[in-house]
Amino acid sequence: MNRYDVIVVGAGPSGSASARLLAASGVRVLLLDAEAFPRRKPCGESLNPGAVAALGRITGYAHAREAFDFPSSPIQGWRVSNGSASLEAVFPEGQYGAGCRREQVDHWLAEQAGRAGAAFEQRTKAERLIWEGDRVAGVIARSPAGKPMTIRASLVIGSDGLRSVVARSAKVNRYGSLRKAAFTARLNGVLGLNGKVELFTAGDGKVIGLAPIGGGQANMTVVLGSAEAASLADKDRSGLVLREARAVPELAERLRDAEIEGGVLTCGPFDRPVIPHDIAGMVLLGDAAGYYDPLTGQGIYRALRSAELAAPAIVQTLQTRDPEPLRQYRMARQTEFATGTRVQHIIERLSRHPLLWRSALRVIGASSLMTNKLAEIIGDCPKETNTCIPVMKSP
Repeated sequence: MNRYDVIVVGAGPSGSASARLLAASGVRVLLLDAEAFPRRKPCGESLNPGAVAALGRITGYAHAREAFDFPSSPIQGWRVSNGSASLEAVFPEGQYGAGCRREQVDHWLAEQAGRAGAAFEQRTKAERLIWEGDRVAGVIARSPAGKPMTIRASLVIGSDGLRSVVARSAKVNRYGSLRKAAFTARLNGVLGLNGKVELFTAGDGKVIGLAPIGGGQANMTVVLGSAEAASLADKDRSGLVLREARAVPELAERLRDAEIEGGVLTCGPFDRPVIPHDIAGMVLLGDAAGYYDPLTGQGIYRALRSAELAAPAIVQTLQTRDPEPLRQYRMARQTEFATGTRVQHIIERLSRHPLLWRSALRVIGASSLMTNKLAEIIGDCPKETNTCIPVMKSP
């Protein structure tokens, strides 16, 4: 079949979530991904409480983490330290995140999309959009055997991440001013894991992130300025990651006997804004819709929540041929994430100025009111959220 209602490019959290929601509503959905699943992705591998709650709503499980068929670790809060000052933000009572391997989450969610009726083609790379006038009408893709494929649809969802083929083909993404790169590894033998995502910042812009991911393992992400990262790119990445992390006094003893399992993954830069647009037949979700420094660990929540916001609008647009619901989605997405985005920018900028950052950590850390509020924002802690998606009517 080479004609669908919707083609979803990219089977990360936003892509698989939107595919599941749409397929469950009767939409004919094709989900494409260039990789074979399960596959690793550079990621901090922690889901905040908002992401856990969104997974439950999207998949129909009251407690999504209990439905995982793979190891995970409960996340109760967030700790940040610069060596001379620190703060801890604990999520509200009864709300928790989860640390787990990204490839297992993505594979599980893609399976949920398939069970809802979405077709899933792995190792199938979308290469460019098909245009009919000023409207997107499908994608040109390449099959696992390397053969070109022409696949048409009423709407294409770009959920293919930081380097989105869909956004590039539509010429709506660009590079921002922030230049950072991240090296991500999984470690055995880390001491003192405490059920929190931990961030350790240095005055030179270096950030070390630690998160428990179940089975006694931790995810560790080392963030460096892109110039420094580029100068180290051809060197031993495993050695680099451990040296940079052990250079942080608070981590030296905790990582003394730690060993890396598997390879070290890289990603960056951390700033990929998207030009405001109104292109018929195309919707962007998750990181493809705009990306900024993921220091606060809210990326998976935003991916899932953008799928929840977009799905009802997509069904309405398919039924009525009216683009207004998609315009409303773009506005709703911007409004929904506005506070968290402002906090991200403030934290990133402060963390580059040691004196200001130390003062901010001390002031916020001394106030339970401020730390509780910060925990709610960073955790995207859920309030009552109802996602009502209309059922697609047959023509």
